Amino acid sequence: MSDEVGKHVFISYVREDSDQVDGLCAVLEAAQIPYWRDRKDLGPGDAWRAKIRAAIRDGSLVFLACFSDNSRAKARSYMNEELTLAVEEFRQMPPGRVWLIPVRFDAGDVPGWDLGAGRVLSDLNYSDLFGRDHTAHAARLVTTINRLLGEKRPDLATALAAVEQATSADRADLLKRLTKEMLLEPSRRIELDDLVSQEVQRVLAVLKNAERLAGQLDGTNEEQIVRIAEEAQDLWTLSEPFCASLQVACRWGAPESLQPWTSGIRSFVAAATRPESGTSALVELRHLPGMVGIMTAALACASSGNWANLKSMVIDPSVRDRYGQKPTPIVEATDPNKPFGGTTDYVTNTLARASATGRDLGDSLKDFTERRNGKYHTPVAEWLHHVLRPIFSDQWSDDDAYSSEFDRAEVVLGVLAQDVVNVRAAANPQKPSWRHSRWYGRSTWRSESHGNPIADLAHEFDTQGAQWGPLASGLFGGNEDRARAALEAYQTSFYKIAGQQF
Repeated sequence: MSDEVGKHVFISYVREDSDQVDGLCAVLEAAQIPYWRDRKDLGPGDAWRAKIRAAIRDGSLVFLACFSDNSRAKARSYMNEELTLAVEEFRQMPPGRVWLIPVRFDAGDVPGWDLGAGRVLSDLNYSDLFGRDHTAHAARLVTTINRLLGEKRPDLATALAAVEQATSADRADLLKRLTKEMLLEPSRRIELDDLVSQEVQRVLAVLKNAERLAGQLDGTNEEQIVRIAEEAQDLWTLSEPFCASLQVACRWGAPESLQPWTSGIRSFVAAATRPESGTSALVELRHLPGMVGIMTAALACASSGNWANLKSMVIDPSVRDRYGQKPTPIVEATDPNKPFGGTTDYVTNTLARASATGRDLGDSLKDFTERRNGKYHTPVAEWLHHVLRPIFSDQWSDDDAYSSEFDRAEVVLGVLAQDVVNVRAAANPQKPSWRHSRWYGRSTWRSESHGNPIADLAHEFDTQGAQWGPLASGLFGGNEDRARAALEAYQTSFYKIAGQQF
């Protein structure tokens, strides 16, 4: 910042909190918000008291008072002197003016400084820059500061800056909240589209990184299994924010507004089908982001009856097959087992056990190799079921309801994929090809005792006919014969697979 005093945020803190203030400044810089901080803005020989007084009184449009156990423990500090000046300024401002904002770096109380007129500092709304809600509070703080500074920059700068500073866990929660706020506001759609596109590019950068996903596997067999499982976990963590936003868009958006998410899933699947040399166990993992995106869309759309959204998400988009010969709908171009086609079932069972128990991957692998525990019937589906659960926690608080809807989404995807296979087979009867859908999962073994989703789906079709939601929305080409053929073919395979589980 130059010597000339201009509009800025003044940050008051004690030196012991310098690391936390560094993080706050990083967020402000990312959002292009000017700020005044003593360590940055005081030069050698400066009359520091006069400079600070000028920074507070002449140029500060926001004063951030940062509190922690470190500041509370000090009976005397330069921060107290800064806050005294700030309180003097605040007392001269009209009632209701937002200028002095307390910031907490821990769960301790905001001090009760007397602000005059019966007010104390702890009466003011404060921002918590710690804990699991740190990122959400940082986003709101930056939004408030931009408004107080009278900036004309779009809110996108705020959102992107906050998301970019977020940890992976916070990032999913924040992106989901921002999607809820922006989706139904036409004036903010450009911002939201750019926000989602940013997430898509983060995922694609990894999928196109040949060194990461096509490197060599070293070590013992167990070490290689853990390495592959770690890569799968990392890819899920990378994809989770996109899927969290996708869940909201599928439930509340309309087909014409879903382009950023539709394009994202299609790009993920296209990147996975691009030929790549290397270790097949790592190369095939590139299918994971597209596959989890399709499952997220199916679960969100089918459970809320948004069949037109599902059509636009998983049926209409297509990619060229690996050899570039023909367009293939993405629901056929990938499937739950595609990411793990180059590895053993120890990888998927280890992933499933780790996600279910919360233990690390190495210990989870020992459940099968040393403790001789039985393997899962459908380990990929078990893993998916666990990792997607938090994204849908606001939709179903009840685990049984979530599990039933997960089963139904598996079957819906399976029947839709079967229709794609049927159409392709009818067009090329002489060419050998897959004759069955490959979207099967935990619903196969659960159908014996937890409800039969394929029977329920077939009953809906038989009862409602042309008025059945998927048909009325254009799935199966709106053709009853196609729907019936897909249901019957999938049902036959479903029962065959279910019978093999026991």
